[in-house]
Amino acid sequence: MKFGTPEWAKAYCKAINDNENYRDAAGPDGFPPNGWEGDFLFIVEPSGNLDHEIRMFVGLYHGECTGARIVEEGEKVEPEYLYSGPYDAWVQVLKKELDPIRGLLAGKFKLKGDMAKVLRATRAAQELVVSTTMIDTEFY
Repeated sequence: MKFGTPEWAKAYCKAINDNENYRDAAGPDGFPPNGWEGDFLFIVEPSGNLDHEIRMFVGLYHGECTGARIVEEGEKVEPEYLYSGPYDAWVQVLKKELDPIRGLLAGKFKLKGDMAKVLRATRAAQELVVSTTMIDTEFY
């Protein structure tokens, strides 16, 4: 399934919800006091083989994905977090060659939102990446 398509976003949400380790890491017991709360807008910037921007909204609440979708050009969304970076770096993350938090700290990605909260959720972030590996992904 092609990365960054509406079908991929839907499959990603299902993969997150099927990942018990994510639920444990981001749920009430894994991320006190109540579990992870905070939606993301992932922005994939053109680089390498990708010639257009991809914006994907992912709703996350207490260890569950409440929905994921591709955001159309011009559409306004107001997530708690914006996480952006070039396509080539995203591919490294999706292939588990680059940890998303390490990528952030190395300057390959940018984050808008509460950095301290994200840094406390490293296990949950890693499990979000593991969830991507459950999808048979075709890259550009």
